Amino acid sequence: MKVQSGFGRSFFLQLTKDTMNTVSHTMAHAVRAARAVGLFLTLLATAAAQAEPRPEAYGSVPDHYANVREALQARQWSTALDALQQLAREMPPVTDEAEFHNLTGFALRQHDAKRLATAIDHYLLALRIDPAHVQAREYLGQAYLMQGRMDLALEQLHRIEHHCQGRACEAWQDLKTAIDTARRAAPADPSPPQPNRRGP
Repeated sequence: MKVQSGFGRSFFLQLTKDTMNTVSHTMAHAVRAARAVGLFLTLLATAAAQAEPRPEAYGSVPDHYANVREALQARQWSTALDALQQLAREMPPVTDEAEFHNLTGFALRQHDAKRLATAIDHYLLALRIDPAHVQAREYLGQAYLMQGRMDLALEQLHRIEHHCQGRACEAWQDLKTAIDTARRAAPADPSPPQPNRRGP
């Protein structure tokens, strides 16, 4: 587009500057709003995780995680992690069990929010070992809620329903409750600011 000299060029440059300022302001507002929503969902999911049921014996195999579960039920996260490490030293094959990684992920997630990514890695490893481990799927969904990833939490909810062949199992019901709570408490998306409209 050819811009004339004098007034025409000056008007064009001012219009371009105003447009860029409006776009920049709108983008900055959107980023701030997204961060606020993400922080709110993280705090909400963290509170929900603190209230969720403690892990119970999973499956019919001999439960060599009794000490770990006792520590988890008492909310002694560090003690539970120490017990898991000791168990791994005494019985190295347990590290190939899905339940070992499920409980490790649970203890890490509760102990320190900064280790959430590591907890998720343990849940994913548990599910590679046993894709039908619905408790690990429930806790993975809880971890995704803590990250503000509703889409991934819903994916785990659907997978639990598949493995349970319905919605009657406790893992599905607990994760569904957490998802519904997060949805109800999430603030509405703020409307973007309207662009400044200048007269001629």
